[in-house]
Amino acid sequence: MTRWAMTFDLDRCIGCWACAVACKVENSVGEGLWWQQVETVGATQCDAAAGTFPQLDKHYRPHNCFHCAEPPCLPACPEGAISQRPDGIVEIDHDACTGCGDCVPACPYDAIALNRTAPVLPHGLEDGHGDAAVSPRKAGVAEKCTFCAHRLDRGEEPACIAACPTQVISFGDLDDPGSAVAKHAGRPEAQRPREASGAQPSAWYLPYSVGSRQRRSGGS
Repeated sequence: MTRWAMTFDLDRCIGCWACAVACKVENSVGEGLWWQQVETVGATQCDAAAGTFPQLDKHYRPHNCFHCAEPPCLPACPEGAISQRPDGIVEIDHDACTGCGDCVPACPYDAIALNRTAPVLPHGLEDGHGDAAVSPRKAGVAEKCTFCAHRLDRGEEPACIAACPTQVISFGDLDDPGSAVAKHAGRPEAQRPREASGAQPSAWYLPYSVGSRQRRSGGS
């Protein structure tokens, strides 16, 4: 059976936010909300503890909903609005969601946002600008990444992957040993985020390497 998963090669991430913007466009996500984000990990130019510019030790880390095998958000929802598909995708039924917000702190990855007000879309795009298969956003519900389930159901890859210029994200069937995502997840250095949470996220990071730090800082 198909079990969708992602891996992120942090040596490849340049922090451009193309994945996050593509997600926002594809799903008509309103202003002020992000279903995918890119963290800056480490130094800024003012952080002396991490080096002196241009020898700065920092990298970028995308994150979204990781569609956990044991999603803590699911039992936290008192309305039964959260469910899990056979392929592992965790969904929120916006018709059943009452906006109580109990799922938000239950998520170990800060991947769920509560849309408390009417969604605000850019001028001229108030009726939505994403895929027609995506339900229009509305106020008073919890929102999160869906792994672009509507695209997967059509045999397409998630929008974030199609937009990434440096091929940071691998996506595929974890149960297929020949898939890139299964091979990357099986590498000794691959790490699941916050493994101790017990959520069993369907995501692995290939850590940022010393060699990449040296290349980006101009070292040999």
